[in-house]
Order: sequence, then structure tokens, then C-alpha cells
Amino acid sequence: MSRLDLPRAQSGPSVRYAALLSAVFLLLLTGVVLVLSATSATGIDSPDRPLQYFTRHLWSVAIAVGVLLATLGIDYRRWRCLAMPLVALSVGLLIVVLAVGKRSGGARRWIEIGQFSIQPSEIAKLALIVAMAAFLDARKDQIHRPDRILRPAMLLLTAGCSLVLLQPDLGTTLIMAGIGVGMLFVAGLPGRDLAKIALIVGVAAPLLAYAAPYRRARLAGFLDPISERASSGYQTFQSLVGLAQGGLRGTGLGQGQAKWGWVPNAPTDFIFVIVGEEMGLLGALGLLTLLGVVGIGGFRTSQKAPDLFGSLLAAGISIWFVLQTLVNVGGVVGLLPVTGVTLPFLSFGGTSLVVTSAAAGLLLNVTRRSD
Repeated sequence: MSRLDLPRAQSGPSVRYAALLSAVFLLLLTGVVLVLSATSATGIDSPDRPLQYFTRHLWSVAIAVGVLLATLGIDYRRWRCLAMPLVALSVGLLIVVLAVGKRSGGARRWIEIGQFSIQPSEIAKLALIVAMAAFLDARKDQIHRPDRILRPAMLLLTAGCSLVLLQPDLGTTLIMAGIGVGMLFVAGLPGRDLAKIALIVGVAAPLLAYAAPYRRARLAGFLDPISERASSGYQTFQSLVGLAQGGLRGTGLGQGQAKWGWVPNAPTDFIFVIVGEEMGLLGALGLLTLLGVVGIGGFRTSQKAPDLFGSLLAAGISIWFVLQTLVNVGGVVGLLPVTGVTLPFLSFGGTSLVVTSAAAGLLLNVTRRSD
């Protein structure tokens, strides 16, 4: 037998699985360190409980790891039957948050239950992905019939996006729209129909951004953060200052200045400022590389998945992670308007951390079963 006749080793999926799993856990571990640094300044205001925010984050990480391992151990094909219950749960929570949700910064995005809070829009992202994957898989033989595919899919997408937009949360709305369009593309929707949807989103996004006064102010701060540094461009300007102070190697963990009130929401929306200032350009590129491993590995899993349902799940989750990373980092470095979305696996925020970890476990489950 010649060397060419020998069976080829099936090492691809195992290497990809190990890379994805390692990247996710490294990101979670790095997030713990970053949140400890970012919340150290906040803890001084509460001398009796200086580590209260860090302790909450540790609990969130522990729950997130448990949820990740749980979704990793369940065959992803069982999620088909969970599609409708997840949609019903997310829609119900989105309606409840509009009625009795906690108001912060002019928006209702959280439901408070005792000492805990739930952000329904994070659950809605995962519910959208599972529901779209189940629907498109069930009608895969009718993908070229817009009346059977496009209209129901757009109804689901519009309902979820509209409820999130009412909070209001334009950033999450656009991410959900991007997830839906991306999954339709992966399913094989004809190009002319995708072009129509892309045109609608492309026209609606700037109109919605300009419709509300606070969004117009954010656009002004984005377009000219230096002139608007005392008002709407304050966060962008201060985040750029923090990144500049970090230089190539950073000031050292715990040695940054941005978290001392210069950059609002440093542990959540602007955690990347802490990365750039204290870990420098090299550290920021290292974290972006880990996030890239998750995104690229997820897209590769979508190509290698054993069935269309698994392919759509992997694609939807990967699109979600990539889009949210781009929106968050783009806002921090001044390439996009500030939207208030978290950085996956790294930001402080219980619901976001737990739901993204659940999605990561689901992605890993598809990866492990890929041929």
C-alpha cells in the first residue's frame, strides 16, 4: 500500500473544537481580571463592600461556565423543539420589560428580581437564532419561494426587533437584524431577495438613528468627538485618550486612569478601553485574536456541520459574536457611534455573559459533532 492509499486522519474537527473551547475559556478568564481592575475604582465608594461588583461578576462567570457545559453536553438537534418556547419566553420578557422594567438612562432594558436583573434582549438574540434555524431547516426545500420563506421570517425578525427598539435599544436591534439577514444568506435565499432586505435595513438604520434627539447627539459626538468632548462626544473622546495612554505595552494591570470616572460604564460597554490602556496595543490585539478564533472557528463549523440546522445555528451564533464585537470595539475606537452593547465574554453583565456562554456551548456542541 502506498502512502497515498493510507486513510487520512480525521483531526480537523478535534483541532477546531479545542481551539474554540480554549479561546472561550481564555476570554472568560481574562474578563474576570479586567472586571476586577475596572471595578476597583467603584469599590472605593463602598468601603464596607469594596468587591461587591467583582463578586457579582464571579458568580455570573460561575453560572455562565455551568450553562456552557450544560449546552455543550446536550445534542444541538434537541433545540429544534425548544424554538417556539424560547420565542414565547423572549417575547413575553420583552413585553414585561416595557411595562415594568427598570428605567436607566432613559431606557427600559432590565427586569429586576430581588438582587438580580435580567436583560430580555440578550435572551431574544439566542431565541431568534434557534427559531430561524428551525424554521429555515423545516422549509429548506422551499427556499426559492419568498411567500413560504421570506414573509414568515421577516415577520419573526420584525416582531423581535420592534420590541427591542421600543426599549429603546437601536444597537441590539441592528445586531438582531444582521443575524437574521446573515442566516437567510447561509440558508441560500436568492440574492435579489437578500438585496431587498439589505436595502430596507440600510435605509432604516440612519433614519432611526436620526429620529431620536439622543441618537442625533450621539451621531454628532461620533462625527466630531473633539468638538463635542464636553457633551455627546465625551465617552468617545475619553476612550481615545485612554487607548492612546496605553501605547504598545500598556500601563500595567490596575494602573490605568480611565476607570477612575473618566470613562463612564468602563466595566460594561467600555471594557475595551481598560484592555487598551492597561494591556496596550499588544494585549488588545491578543484579545481580538481570541474573539477572531471564536468567530472564524464558528463559520468553519457552519461549513462542516452535519445538517442544515447545525449549520444555521453555528452561522447565527458566529454572526452574533462578530457583529457585537465590531459594534462594541468600533464605538470605543471611534469608528462607529456608541451603542451600549457589551463585548462578548469580557464585559460585566450577568445576562449577557450567561446567554453568550450558552450560545458558545451550543456552537461547541455543533463543532464536536461536525464531520
